[in-house]
Amino acid sequence: MRREGSHTGAMIFAGVVGLILVAVFSLRGGSAPAAQPTPTATAAAPLPKLADLDSAWVDQTPPAQIAVGAEATITFKFRNAGRAAWTRGTGSEASLAFTGTATKFDPKMAVNWPAASTPALQTEAVVAPNEIGTFTFKVRGVAPGTYRIDVRPTVAAVGALRDQGVYTEVTVR
Repeated sequence: MRREGSHTGAMIFAGVVGLILVAVFSLRGGSAPAAQPTPTATAAAPLPKLADLDSAWVDQTPPAQIAVGAEATITFKFRNAGRAAWTRGTGSEASLAFTGTATKFDPKMAVNWPAASTPALQTEAVVAPNEIGTFTFKVRGVAPGTYRIDVRPTVAAVGALRDQGVYTEVTVR
């Protein structure tokens, strides 16, 4: 069976598509689409100098008394007594460093600490000079006894702030 005009229709269709492509490339200047520029990362803020960082103990939760298997939430508050802000998620983020020893504290008591020697990171997005930063963490009672947790603020990318002898005790019954 012979179809008449089907070859002619295909030729017309191909010609129309060709004309459309010519028109599109002519309007674009005949070039391939321009590559989009890659966004550049913003420059990171310079790290503060250790001399510009300081803290002063303000407050803390009372010593905890818990049963074996129970958890306690502990909070320390320190004033930013330095000249540089503590900014969460940057090189100037303040954290609470555990400065004690395993003879006074059982590391198995740590509940979801950011690191073995870091019980907590600052809660606030930014702690400007003279503002108060909050550091909260949890411990779990693993065996009866009294455990001491010595801490001090630190800015990990720069260094530890002065040790003020701050600690708490957790008594596990």
